Amino acid sequence: MTSKAQRRRAGRKRNIAPTIAASPWDHGAMGQANRHGLVIEERGEVDPKTGKIQNPNCVTGVRRYDMLEIYHKRGWISTAGYNAGCLLRMAWLKVSVGTCPPWLRERVDSSPKPDAAVAIQIDRVSALLKVSRMVPVEDERIVSCVCCDGNAIGALREYRGRKHEDGKAHLKIALDRLSERIEGLARKSRTC
Repeated sequence: MTSKAQRRRAGRKRNIAPTIAASPWDHGAMGQANRHGLVIEERGEVDPKTGKIQNPNCVTGVRRYDMLEIYHKRGWISTAGYNAGCLLRMAWLKVSVGTCPPWLRERVDSSPKPDAAVAIQIDRVSALLKVSRMVPVEDERIVSCVCCDGNAIGALREYRGRKHEDGKAHLKIALDRLSERIEGLARKSRTC
């Protein structure tokens, strides 16, 4: 004979199958806004002979894709232009690192040199200004859209639809101009 408590516990057990199959690897939050701009790719070592990824355990991961990288892989921009765009993006990202709303900032600065954080931020801003001043005025919008914001060419209204090819050409010319100016500055600093 079973007791009343045993019957109660037996009634609580439910065997409900999960509705979503668990992914073998953690790919982060699954909400629509969190998945925007992510691409699932295999993880592993690259075989030097074949150039293919060796992934015997089928490990996958997610990475945010960048339109500048995609345009370079498609051959729409040159390698020098890609490198110049990456230099601008890194300078832009370094400035945005560490900025947060006032309510999240530390109340008391306990570092021995409180001016060090300010000096670092000033160095980051000056590096960004140094690179962004090399961008011609007519190229600022497209370079900012693709390099800094990571958007596609079509994010600019003037390059949507039939004008997309014009946007591709403008981006290639703009990044080549930027790379020439950066290279010219590097040459000048080497000679001085």
